[in-house]
Amino acid sequence: MKLAGFFFAAALVSVFVLAGCSGGDGEIAVDAATTPLTAEGNDKLFTVRLVEGREDGYPLEGLVVKAIVDGKDPLTVVCTPADANGNEALDEDETLECTEPAENHLDASVAGQEVEVELYAQIDGEETKVGSAAWTPAK
Repeated sequence: MKLAGFFFAAALVSVFVLAGCSGGDGEIAVDAATTPLTAEGNDKLFTVRLVEGREDGYPLEGLVVKAIVDGKDPLTVVCTPADANGNEALDEDETLECTEPAENHLDASVAGQEVEVELYAQIDGEETKVGSAAWTPAK
């Protein structure tokens, strides 16, 4: 009976560990811009910060950030990297300042809603999800 209890406990721990994984290669955090969304394009949206990632970072070329509003197609946003060490890679604690494309896609109708933000990088020639985090646009 003790052996069955051990296997049950091991299986339960495995479920909790897997449920906590983001399914990404790293971890990001998102800090919302303080300005509200407008009916125009180019709104400041958020800053993505790489919390945890590969030791050699992620090449800036090929980085893609997507904002996913519930019920809509993912929106690829425009991001400017803050490459503090100049190595052409996004390293831990470095950031991407993200804005809306020139065409308006996000306006006051999504203010206050939780939006999923995902960061992707090109790794070995394939697009790989680095991580995701929630963003709530200012009202």
